[in-house]
Amino acid sequence: APPRAAVLLGGGLALTVAGSAAGRPGLVAAGVAAGAVWAVGRLARAKLGGQTGDVLGAAQVVAETAALLTFCALP
Repeated sequence: APPRAAVLLGGGLALTVAGSAAGRPGLVAAGVAAGAVWAVGRLARAKLGGQTGDVLGAAQVVAETAALLTFCALP
């Protein structure tokens, strides 16, 4: 697992960029994407015992899809 400091720094940077670029919808989409990645991680830990490169790739695709669907759903 990555160090907690790296996760917090990366998450903070992502929220800053999302908020600056897209305002409130960007922050909502970033939150939804983070939740989706968390769910993929929990599923991978339960079913596979941890993460692999394939899990990281799947998490990226799930996060992108979740963010795009969130942008489509918001007014």
